Amino acid sequence: MGKDFPQKQGGAPMNNDIVIREKVNEQLTKFSESLSKGLNKPKRGFIHQILFGIQASKDIKLSEIARSLQERIKLIKIEIRLHRHMQDKELGLHLNKMILEQSSKRIDNDTVLAVDITHIHKPYAQKMDFLTRVGDGILSTDR
Repeated sequence: MGKDFPQKQGGAPMNNDIVIREKVNEQLTKFSESLSKGLNKPKRGFIHQILFGIQASKDIKLSEIARSLQERIKLIKIEIRLHRHMQDKELGLHLNKMILEQSSKRIDNDTVLAVDITHIHKPYAQKMDFLTRVGDGILSTDR
């Protein structure tokens, strides 16, 4: 008949949204753990929270990430904590290293890297490195 969903302890089917949320959280946890190998517990927690917050809020603004965590403390306290972790240069270096290590396993000599610069539009930039004119297919003009 219909699709079988995992059962709660009482035997009632779980809501499909809950199943999806649990699967996403499981994948997020796995990814977070792979990035935070070798870090202390607070930094591991920060990485998980920041990834969860970006995914949940669909935003990269710290206030939106903090809001999506739905903690029972003042929003400003969450923002301060997240900001403090984000200022840790060693953490940034560690994350860059882990991302490069994981990504390099997926790249070989035949891998094509295609970059579409036409969507990068800086109308007021005059002295940026590598600044060039790009034809805009939508406006039929150069930008």
